[in-house]
Amino acid sequence: MGELTAAAPLLQIRDLSVAFYGEKPVTSGVTFDLFAGCTTALLGESGSGKSITSSAIMGLLPPGGVVVDGSVQHVPSETLWVEPQGVNRAPLGRGLSMVFQDPMSSLNPSMRVGLQVAEVLTLHQKCSQSAARMRVQQLFKEVELPDPEITFRKYPHELSGGQKQRIMLAIALAAEPEVLIADEPTTALDVTVQQSILALLKKVQKLRGLAVLFITHDLDVVRDIADHVLVLKDGVIVEQGPTWNVFLHPEHPYTAALLKAKERPRRLFDSAKKTPFIEVNQLSKSFPTHRNLLGRVTAEFTAVRNVSLTIHRGERIGLVGESGSGKSTLGRLLLGLTDSSSGTIVMDGHPVQTHNRKSMKRTRKFAQLVFQDPYSALNPQMRVGRALEEVLKHLGCSTSQAENRAIALLEEVGLQAEDALRYPRSFSGGQRQRIVIARALAMEPEFLVLDESVAALDVQIQRAILDLLAKIGDARQLTFLFISHDLGVMESFCNRLLVMQHGQLVETGKTSEIMESPQHPYTQQLLSSRAGKRSLEALEIHA
Repeated sequence: MGELTAAAPLLQIRDLSVAFYGEKPVTSGVTFDLFAGCTTALLGESGSGKSITSSAIMGLLPPGGVVVDGSVQHVPSETLWVEPQGVNRAPLGRGLSMVFQDPMSSLNPSMRVGLQVAEVLTLHQKCSQSAARMRVQQLFKEVELPDPEITFRKYPHELSGGQKQRIMLAIALAAEPEVLIADEPTTALDVTVQQSILALLKKVQKLRGLAVLFITHDLDVVRDIADHVLVLKDGVIVEQGPTWNVFLHPEHPYTAALLKAKERPRRLFDSAKKTPFIEVNQLSKSFPTHRNLLGRVTAEFTAVRNVSLTIHRGERIGLVGESGSGKSTLGRLLLGLTDSSSGTIVMDGHPVQTHNRKSMKRTRKFAQLVFQDPYSALNPQMRVGRALEEVLKHLGCSTSQAENRAIALLEEVGLQAEDALRYPRSFSGGQRQRIVIARALAMEPEFLVLDESVAALDVQIQRAILDLLAKIGDARQLTFLFISHDLGVMESFCNRLLVMQHGQLVETGKTSEIMESPQHPYTQQLLSSRAGKRSLEALEIHA
């Protein structure tokens, strides 16, 4: 990366400033270069201006957003893609492409994926339908999708998360880009899938000589893929340089704080003397995949197979496994949100029976779920105080009691009393997650299931939420089941790990023992696939 300055840049971004509705700019003086064959990572917490900067480069600013100063120039052609108050000339779909974070929301669910890629070729490359179909199959081979002809005819819901992201990359490559912008493309993926997508991206970049702008909050991913790093804070680049140099020798306090936040403290404890709280015996769950004309099930998919485990009161259990391993299904079974096909669950000495009203009322009191996406879990038209009061009134609180208790819950999770009058849209991602936690706590539970609850959060916010959960867990004597693909989170927060593959628990044990000496080949694969596995010293040698 030290050779970047010796080559001519492909794209020059100079003093780029963006404002909304004529107010104070949200990004100011953003200046950097993109080079062919190199990956530049744009790093910063939520609200720092990462996505606004990339949107400005592509000419895709939200309504009200305007470039008020600076420029984006394509150096070889001396073409200004972006200029203040000017006409946008960014060749999106014709030399400039974008890969978004959530492929499912970017793909048309009612259209076969092959046709969605072909659409780019017919619109922007003026290919005939037959030529486009052949080119799509070539692109599917390039992004390493299995059986290109069969995949062409599939719909998005028939593909895994990693396969959908490969489709998005194929759509981006169909534009024959010189510049590729990737906005958090691996955040929602499991560690093994994430590593395969990063490896694919590096392979494609090398073959095509792409200039890649990679937007992420994951420091491990930055270590693994980036040649150059830009650190953005409050819309201003506060530090930039070769990846190894920025990580080894951060100069700005904000960069140092980001790196320190990644070093999560271990919050482990010995639970050997804890009393059993949840006992699971031979639990299985199957879903029908085919029925005959009479409606009888002829084929099934077993998501959870003969799982037995014991969770002790006060434990923090981590459940890890790749997509489709059965993690979320097991979590929902423990909460009584899904019927089991066989087996038993006993919580605090009482069986969890989904068709027994008394049993479910007891289970709802003892156990609550915290979702991955807090925004979709909150009613956007309801003030957060009202959302909490609704739960409390259901528990029998009077209006005044509910109002007071709602404020107390908000303060318990680190928010202010006046926040009760605000709507979800006016909060950051981390603040919304605190609100969802407060709503779960309103039920006075003893068991919390957290399903990827910090996956989409920046590293500093993620650490703050984990600190909050640890504090509340100690104060309330809570028991946690933490479902995540982030092994760093597991190592920091959980005292015991459960490793799940194909619906079965393949390894269990103390977190420290599994992280240091995994016994099962699948666990070894998960640990070896951790993004950022290269050491800083290796980065320095590589540089």
